[in-house]
Amino acid sequence: MSRSPVANALLFSNRPPEFSDHTLCQYMGSKGVVVPAHITGLGVAVVMSGKATFRINRELIAINEDSFLVVNKGSELSFELERDDTLVALLYFDAALSKLLYNGLLISSNETAGSSAVGKEDFSLVEHIHFMNASLREQFQLLMELGNSCASFQSLKADMVVRSILDSLISENQNALQISEKLKVVKTVTKIALYKRLAIAREWMESNHQQGVDLQQAADVAMLDKQHFLRLFKRAYQITPHHFLTKTRLDIAEKLLIETDLAVFEICRAVGFDSIPSFTSLFKRTYGEAPGRYRRQMRLH
Repeated sequence: MSRSPVANALLFSNRPPEFSDHTLCQYMGSKGVVVPAHITGLGVAVVMSGKATFRINRELIAINEDSFLVVNKGSELSFELERDDTLVALLYFDAALSKLLYNGLLISSNETAGSSAVGKEDFSLVEHIHFMNASLREQFQLLMELGNSCASFQSLKADMVVRSILDSLISENQNALQISEKLKVVKTVTKIALYKRLAIAREWMESNHQQGVDLQQAADVAMLDKQHFLRLFKRAYQITPHHFLTKTRLDIAEKLLIETDLAVFEICRAVGFDSIPSFTSLFKRTYGEAPGRYRRQMRLH
């Protein structure tokens, strides 16, 4: 990151934007404002408020406050603000730093696997809609606040935040590379398209775990036939969608038992289970103890 790590650019016209690497750009305007197409660096686009429609290469993606978009280096990106209160934040990473971290992780992974190959830096597998988590929103909010200061401490803090986001993105991409190989698809374009559909559906299930999610709904999100989706999901993630959703709910329940004072029945409902006996049975099978007893034991340590 440079000495002035976060540069803010407010858009008030349709003039094509000019981006430098490792820059945080903010776009604020009324409904209908269009940011013209431009070639991107590796980055993340977050809608802090409102809604925007992005065109990335030839694909249209609607993003709101509950989702965000990863953009690959060299992609063509444009977007249109869909509401008057829309604020879009675009974070582009320093090219040299991202390449260094990418190759470092790849080399480490290859050494573990007994390989020496270093591939081209490519994030096309994770270039799709993702579902927002509280941590990322807080990180972007902090970067926007720090961007108004040139003090060395704020600069260092912004450095750490951006590095954290970039580390997570590179790790996710490395994981995506490994999972996509399990699909056993020869054609790269097809493999990327299928992986993206599965990943979007998987994140959607995580984001909506408290709802009555079923296989058909997840398959619809992935835009795949239900049985085809089931086969591909199991092949990629080594778990069925149903068991993945159950595991997600139990993992969140376990965290709530430790970190909150919510009653067991409240946690049961909060994570998406309809039956307390069913929740208790599944939890005990997974963690070895019933929820209440598990909480008491964990708080003794």
